[in-house]
Amino acid sequence: MGKVGSWLQTWWRGGDRPARDETPDGPLKVFAVQRLYDRYGHEIYARAAADPVFSAEVSDLAASFREELEQEAPRAAKLLAHKTTLHFYLLGHAHAVLDLLLEAAIRPDDPTSPAATDPDFAAKRLGALFHLAFDGGLLQLPAQGDGPNASRS
Repeated sequence: MGKVGSWLQTWWRGGDRPARDETPDGPLKVFAVQRLYDRYGHEIYARAAADPVFSAEVSDLAASFREELEQEAPRAAKLLAHKTTLHFYLLGHAHAVLDLLLEAAIRPDDPTSPAATDPDFAAKRLGALFHLAFDGGLLQLPAQGDGPNASRS
C-alpha cells in the first residue's frame, strides 16, 4: 500500500487505533446527512425550538440555498428531487461547512470569513441542510417510540 496509503489510513482513524464509530465506507458515510443529523440534528432542532431567531435564521438559510440553486442551475434543481442527487448536493454543502470552519481556525482574524465572525455558523448551516434533507425525503422523523431512548416492552 505504501507510506502515503498507510499514513492516510492512520489519519482517517484519528491515530494508531481505529475510532469506535469508524465506518467502512469512509468519508462519504461520515459526512452523509443522516450521520450528521444523528450526531447534531437533535441539538440543533432543540435550540431552534427554544430560540425563534435562530430558527428563523436556519429556515431563511435553507430557503436561500433552494433559491440560489433554482436561479443558478434550474436543471440541477430538478435533479434534487432524486434522493441520490440530493444526497451528493448536501454532501457538497457539508464539505463547504468543514472548509469554512477550517479556514476560520487557520485564519481566525479574517473579517470576511463567515465561520470566524458567526459563532453559530456551523449550527445554522447544518440546520439548513437538515431542512433540505427532510424536504427531499432523505431524513424522516422517527415514529412515536422508535427513538434510541424508547422503552422496549
